[in-house]
Amino acid sequence: MREPYIVSALLALKPGAEWTTKGDNYSDLEWLDKSQTKPTEKEIEEKIAEIKYQEEINVYQEKRKLEYPDWGDQLDKIYHSGIDVWKSDIKTIKDKYPKQTMYATELQKRKDAAVFEMKKRYYETAVARLAQYELANGVKGVVGTENVWDDKSESYVDRDIIGYVIEPLPLIVDGVRNPLVVADETERAAAQSVIDSTPTSVVDSINT
Repeated sequence: MREPYIVSALLALKPGAEWTTKGDNYSDLEWLDKSQTKPTEKEIEEKIAEIKYQEEINVYQEKRKLEYPDWGDQLDKIYHSGIDVWKSDIKTIKDKYPKQTMYATELQKRKDAAVFEMKKRYYETAVARLAQYELANGVKGVVGTENVWDDKSESYVDRDIIGYVIEPLPLIVDGVRNPLVVADETERAAAQSVIDSTPTSVVDSINT
């Protein structure tokens, strides 16, 4: 079973560093090392893109290797059919599996794509966070109905009663601003900052 990509990236970026992770996400990473700095999520995503690219090349090279007859069969082919026939057989395999290497332009393209996807995740998480109700404001909605006289229809009609479905939290607790409200406001401000700094190309890729 393959180790999580984040583990492979960390081992490559910070060899010998101390850390622990409870999952495959950057948020699951707990950095314990005192001498090496924690890599950014961008650095890890770029390294993962590089690792996946290298793995593709390795798989391709392995397929090419498996296509070749063993040396005994190759020597037998040369002996019975001649070297030109052997060369033709080998060329067929080489043409089927041209030699692959890691190209700088392709690697950068993959790194850019990985960072782009990371920014999409940031944006979507921030949007979802702002969609949650503000603790200081609570949530209003229909809490009941009442039967009242309607002059227009000259009859009794049912009318929705609007009230708090979720009560707002008090702003002040024990003489200080409610810590829960402060934390909510801080998280919402951080989410808004992410949204404001997200490139238009990222937002458009989500909204289209």
